[in-house]
Amino acid sequence: MHRINLGAFDEGASHYSGALGGYPNQVFRSHDGDAVRARVGQMFCDHTMALVNARAELDTRIAHLRCGRGVSITEMQYGADVLIDAGRLENFYLVQIPLEGRARVTLGGREEVFLPGSASVENPVEPMDMFWSRDCRKVVLRYERALFERFVEIYLGKPLRDAVRFAPRLELTSAGGQVLVDHLRSALGVLRRDELRGQSLPPLFETHLETTLMGALLFLQPHNYSADFAGGSGYDTGPVRRVRDYLEAKAHEPIDMVALAEIAGIPVRTLYHQFQRVHGVSPMQMLRTIRLDRVRRELLAGGSGVNVTNVALAWGFDHLGRFAASYRERFGETPRETLQRCRTGVS
Repeated sequence: MHRINLGAFDEGASHYSGALGGYPNQVFRSHDGDAVRARVGQMFCDHTMALVNARAELDTRIAHLRCGRGVSITEMQYGADVLIDAGRLENFYLVQIPLEGRARVTLGGREEVFLPGSASVENPVEPMDMFWSRDCRKVVLRYERALFERFVEIYLGKPLRDAVRFAPRLELTSAGGQVLVDHLRSALGVLRRDELRGQSLPPLFETHLETTLMGALLFLQPHNYSADFAGGSGYDTGPVRRVRDYLEAKAHEPIDMVALAEIAGIPVRTLYHQFQRVHGVSPMQMLRTIRLDRVRRELLAGGSGVNVTNVALAWGFDHLGRFAASYRERFGETPRETLQRCRTGVS
């Protein structure tokens, strides 16, 4: 499991000394559910929060820093298994990076599980709910929607026709993920320097940090405007869109690269490189991810007649050992654990 090292809690101290450093005036700690919900609501949005185990006790710790007007960085943990329903974020985008533990995020009806080494990306126009495990600790980047979308428009050279919708998963081991983590480390290295505590950064430098983090998300994570940005690269992105649409619509059918190249109308090698450039994965890797998501959807639907082997085979996974390993890597649990959790009603 890949971990990123942005710091850790100092368990022996009364203050928080994690990735954001020990800033007593910027640290919140509480065992009270109402106080925690109010504080998180101030930083993000109104939401509901429920303990999975009503007898459990919160041990919430939060450190928060601003990086210009458009970006803020928060490190937090709840200290208990919790369920969060945030609805639509409306005014901001999020990137949530687990440092420890496990989180489950449902965005626009699609569920993903995140462990250290992967990050979730939340869009403002889709309803979101989450599960945080007791030991889950995250660094959360908040991007103000109005400023971020203006940033996008400047680079596009035209108004947006719709909100930016990012792919919900960012692998931190990917080239884009490593660049984002490097920029985050750099920003934190500046913001938590002892000589800068309690002081405002020079406006130009603050803007530099802000736009660097905005650019890392915009240019490295696939989204619905990726084709617009790729348009100046000397190739037609229409074939890539056709292949992506075909994979979504025909994932239940036999598919190979030769067939996809025929649909795209370009050679296999060209399709592979263009698809990789726009989406960050190959067409067959995306197909596997889509099929894993469809398997999970069927397992979560449950029912007495649902069988892991039959569902896996129906979605083209003929090597059950590799299927189980890929499923666990993506969702943080085995297929049978998903099915059992659904049948027992355990979150």
